[in-house]
Order: sequence, then C-alpha cells, then structure tokens
Amino acid sequence: MAIQKEIDLSNGVKMSIDSADLDKTYKDFIDLFIKPYYQQTNDWNKTLQTSIKEIERIASVLQVSKGEVIQEFLKRLETRLSDEIAELKGLDKIDILFESVDDYIENITEIVHDGSSPADVRTKVSSLIENLNLFELAELLIQFAKKSA
Repeated sequence: MAIQKEIDLSNGVKMSIDSADLDKTYKDFIDLFIKPYYQQTNDWNKTLQTSIKEIERIASVLQVSKGEVIQEFLKRLETRLSDEIAELKGLDKIDILFESVDDYIENITEIVHDGSSPADVRTKVSSLIENLNLFELAELLIQFAKKSA
C-alpha cells in the first residue's frame, strides 16, 4: 500500500513524499534539502551526514527499508554531482573535498609493500580507510587508477 505524506524537513521546508514514487521523492529531496543545505554550510561531509539522517527518517515515515532507500538516494545523488551540485556558485568544489588523497595513497602503498601477510595488509588498509565516505573512496580509487595508467 502506497503511503503519501507531507513532512517537515529539518531545514523547515515542507516536502511531499510518496512510497509509490520514490524517484520524485529523491529529486525533491535533493532540490529542497541537499542543495540549500550545502549552499548554507559549504561542507559536503556534513551535508551527506545530515541528508542520510533525513533520508532514514523519510524511510521510517514511508515504512520502507532504510538501507535500500539510502542506497538508491546515493545513486541518484551521484548522478547529479557532476552536473548541478558540483556547479553551485560560491562553493568549494566537491572534488577538492578530499585533499589528503596523496597521503592515503602513500600510506596504502607503504602498507602493501611492508612485507605483511595479505590478511594483515587488508586489515591495515581497512583500518586506514574505514572513516572515509563513499565519495572519498571513489576519489581514492580514481587517483589509484590515474597513477597506474
């Protein structure tokens, strides 16, 4: 059974949500919450963390799986990053958010070549990157790919 409601987002904006039309819900959420929040804070990490909390609340209201809703939300957000979100005027570019990528690459390279067992290497690398978000991990992989090309 589809659930339709109007909710108040934490930024004070009212938004219609519909479990039968999650595409529209995601689009509206990005337009009504993410973009204004990011413009206000100029902090992409904080924007993502706060947005995920809001999406979890929306999932609860719609009585749908939080994990699936978050995953689909992040996919849709990622498709819009390179276009409109990354081009918001007056804001730091998202791709410079992860300024210490070279340090991570250096540390990972040292871990891989320090003679540890494969299991130890996995554990050490996992510990190093466990607090990175999805976009930082993507940036790290992109940089590794560029260096290996």
